[in-house]
Amino acid sequence: MRLGERVVSGHVPAAALAVGDARGPLRKEVFVGEAGHSGGGRMDAESIFFLASVTKPIFATAFMQLVEEGLVELHEPISRHLPEFTGGGRERVTAFHLLTHTSGVQDVLPELIRRTRPSGPRLTRLTIEAPLRHEPGTRWEYCSTSFYLLAEMARRLTGLAAEPLLRERLFEPLGMADTTFDPRRARRPIVPVQGIGADNRLKRFLLLRYVASIAHPGGGLFGTLDDLLHFGAALLRPAQADGRWLPIAPKTFRLMAQDHVRGLPGVAYDEERPMHHGLAWSKPTLNKDVPGGPGVVDHGGATGTRLWIDPDAELVFVYFTSRWDPDRGPELEALRGTYAALGLD
Repeated sequence: MRLGERVVSGHVPAAALAVGDARGPLRKEVFVGEAGHSGGGRMDAESIFFLASVTKPIFATAFMQLVEEGLVELHEPISRHLPEFTGGGRERVTAFHLLTHTSGVQDVLPELIRRTRPSGPRLTRLTIEAPLRHEPGTRWEYCSTSFYLLAEMARRLTGLAAEPLLRERLFEPLGMADTTFDPRRARRPIVPVQGIGADNRLKRFLLLRYVASIAHPGGGLFGTLDDLLHFGAALLRPAQADGRWLPIAPKTFRLMAQDHVRGLPGVAYDEERPMHHGLAWSKPTLNKDVPGGPGVVDHGGATGTRLWIDPDAELVFVYFTSRWDPDRGPELEALRGTYAALGLD
């Protein structure tokens, strides 16, 4: 496999790849080069990776269960549930805007997080209090901390914070045994992320303790290849239990997978361009030359993670690396190779 050659050459320090379908896992591969070993820790097909922003569609799936149950509406002002979120146009922001990154809600800057280490409740307050950057629905602008608003709405509606909400509604029913905001007591090794300045055990411990404490619903989950394959398979082939769909109804997943942004202006990879986005899912085939048809959804994370679901091909593709903000070329190459190997190109 070309990806293995990339790792041996040192272009990629380490990579883990898994492919599945609606019935579950089909194949898993792990490649670790010298640069990967130098990052410390063991890495294999059962290891736990920091999923980063792949958290978004997972949390959004649990939130959409609340929509299905009629507890919240996508197009109602979120101020109905967060009455403190008012003034300066905030009354026009809906859950739909938050999920499509068109709300105008300001992201809390990574530099502020690194410098002050705010708690989860503090991050929620900062997000609520910051002025909007633009009129809701007029522009696409990626925002992670806006998911704290979704989580706070869910907490007030269900009484459950993000971790127990996900555990009760997704992780336990779907068998995602190793997906968590806090993997410190996990049964499996945690793969350290290279390139973030946490180059010794103490720094990694302190960083992990902080990340676990804030339970970031837009970017804080850890998980395994198998867990994401289970999640993807469940979306492709949901089941009914106790009168409801698990994880969500097919029509809800189709709704999430639609292009709701439809060419609104936005910036991606430092380039201003028309954007395409679903409800918490990216629409990659509409933005660039990648395999698959218009039904594909995916989401990546800054730690080199990727979850790709192609409903037409019944394909789930999971890709992990262990480096912050990596070169995405090898990932795309592996994806194209997967389509070719399955005769889907």
